Formats: sequence, structure tokens, C-alpha cells
Amino acid sequence: MRDYIVIVGTGSYVIEDEFGEGVVLRSVKQWIDFYGDQQIALFYKTKNKLHDLEKKISYLNFDNIELLHIDYLDDFLSSKNVFASFVCVPDKSHFFYANKMLSSHIPTWMVKPATDNLKEAKELSKLSKNTNIPLWIDYHKRFDKTNALLKKYVENNTYGNILHYAVQYTQPASLALKTFSWAKDTNVFSYIGCHYVDQIEFLYGQNIKSFKVSSVGTKGTIFTQLNNNCYDTILTTLIVKLQNGYDITCTFQVGWNDPSGTPAKSHQRVEVTFEKGRLIMDQKERGVELWDEKKLTQVNPYFFTKNYDVLSGEYTYSGYGYDSIKYFLDSLKCGKRYASNDLPYIQNVLFSERVLESSKKSLKNNGEWIYSDIKI
Repeated sequence: MRDYIVIVGTGSYVIEDEFGEGVVLRSVKQWIDFYGDQQIALFYKTKNKLHDLEKKISYLNFDNIELLHIDYLDDFLSSKNVFASFVCVPDKSHFFYANKMLSSHIPTWMVKPATDNLKEAKELSKLSKNTNIPLWIDYHKRFDKTNALLKKYVENNTYGNILHYAVQYTQPASLALKTFSWAKDTNVFSYIGCHYVDQIEFLYGQNIKSFKVSSVGTKGTIFTQLNNNCYDTILTTLIVKLQNGYDITCTFQVGWNDPSGTPAKSHQRVEVTFEKGRLIMDQKERGVELWDEKKLTQVNPYFFTKNYDVLSGEYTYSGYGYDSIKYFLDSLKCGKRYASNDLPYIQNVLFSERVLESSKKSLKNNGEWIYSDIKI
């Protein structure tokens, strides 16, 4: 019987949105073409959108995909050989589907954050450990070469201690108002800010001893239309204490407030101030600009792009978005879990879950400082 790779969800990151191609479906398909022979089972939820979904799949010219309604998922999992699953659903449903997959002994890759709920994340971590079934959270910025460069500087103490880690990360308001029907159930710091909270764990891992966090939100168009604590911008200060007693100040300005004329889907700028140096990383202005009759677009060719491969003479997808999926599937094919604590298995990403939960408490209490010790 042929093995399947199950994908649950058909949203922006799987198929596409107004800003470009989705990463998951194309990456899984390419990995199968290069390294495997699995069939893809793509599960959708909204029945009245099936025709549009079929058209999109037909346009991609993928011939090894079965479209199935989510109602048939349990029967499918119990009757088919499933090689791996990809959970690509809104945050509030992460625990339900990840728990289902791990309980069925299916290795699982899931979009970030893990659950945006510390208790649930801990339960999944325990289940993954007890069943020895990996749960990989898509913190793909761990595979961006610029962040790897920063990690080298930190580990080698090249420029001394970090004094200030500052992040600006914003996306268009239209995503929350039009594209993401589930936006009202989360907040922008949990949804995209989690990437750079995770970078702190990527940099310091078990050297983190404790933290305190304070978050406040701005109340503009997003808040007015969606409410439910869905702020336009969230401003967060995070003080991280390391095991050696040293404190690192981290500030985050994260928002769904870019105008429709923005030249890119994401504006991302990180400035790291060391004792003896400064590193500025602009994740948007990567040096590639595309001009046409309508607008200027700034392209990030290092995240997920279809490029010409001079060796094969074909067009293939590459980038750190693809790498997160490839490395996960590679590990399953070779039959062993990678040992590195720097990889985003659920056990290695719980710091971000702690910070997100504490940040939400602070938001509800007008920026009150929330303290937390890390129990290794």
C-alpha cells in the first residue's frame, strides 16, 4: 500500500494568498518528486469552497493529490499508511489536530506557534516524548542564514554580550481584515511576533533562567473592527535573565498596520546592540526590487522562491521556508530524529509559549509586568 502525506488545512500558507504562493503544498510536492513516492491527502473544511480549491489544484498541475473533507480524517488515519502529517490550521485548533496525529503515531509538522496555550503545549511535548513521535513546529527563521550568523556571534562572544535585541515586524492590515477569517481569535504578537521570541530560545536555549514581560496594544482599525483584544500593534518589552545572571533587553513592535501599498507582505527589521558592536538585519530589503507599471515590490528570494537551477536545467523551490519542510521529511526518510537542540521540535520551543501566554496576561492588565521562571 502506498504511503500518504496528510495536509490538514488549505489556507494561505498551504495554497496561496494575494501576496504569493503558499509554501506547504508546493514544498511537500517537490520533496516527493525528488526523494519519495508518497501520495498527498489534502483535507479541507468548507464544502462550498471545494470548486475553487479544485481549480487551484488543477492550475498547479499536481497529479498525486486527493482532496478529502475533514469529516473523513479519522477514517483515513485508521485505514491508510500515513508517512507524515502537516497541520496548517488556525492556532485554536492546533492542539486538537496535533494530539490526534501524535496519538495515531504519525510524525507531525505544524505551523507556528505551537498552541499559544502553555498547558496544551506542555501536553503535546509530553505526548511526543512518551510516544517517541516527533512534533516539529515551523519556526523556519532558525534556518535563515542571517539568524545563523547572529547565533555564531553570540556563541563565540565575538562582540561581547547583547545589550538590546530590537524587532520591528509588521504586515498589511488587509490580512487581518480580509484574508485571515480567524484573526479575531489571536493577536499579532502571537501570530508573527512568536518567530522572534523563538529566536531568543534559538540563541540561548537552556541558558535562559527567567524572564519578565510587559505588553500594551494600540487601538486602531483592527481593534475597532475585530475587537476581542486584537490590537493593531502590540508593543512588548521582554527582559531575559540568563543562567549567569546577565539580563538582555528585548523590544518588539509587531503589527497588522501596513497600508495596502506596502512593497512586501512583511516588514521585518532586527537590530542587535552588543557591548562592542551592532548587527542590523533587514529581512525585507534583501537587495532585490521588482518594478512594474503598478508598484515597486521588494522580493525576499531567500525565504521561498522558484528559481532556475543551472545543474538540472529546471525550476525548483528553495529557501528557508522550504528547508523547514525538507529537513523534517528528510529525518523521517532516514529513520532517525535529529539530536540538535537547535531544531524546532516541540521540546525546544516552549520558551515562546511561556512568553506568549505571559504577554497576553500583561495585555489584559494594561502592560503589567509578568514574571516567569524557566524550569528546565
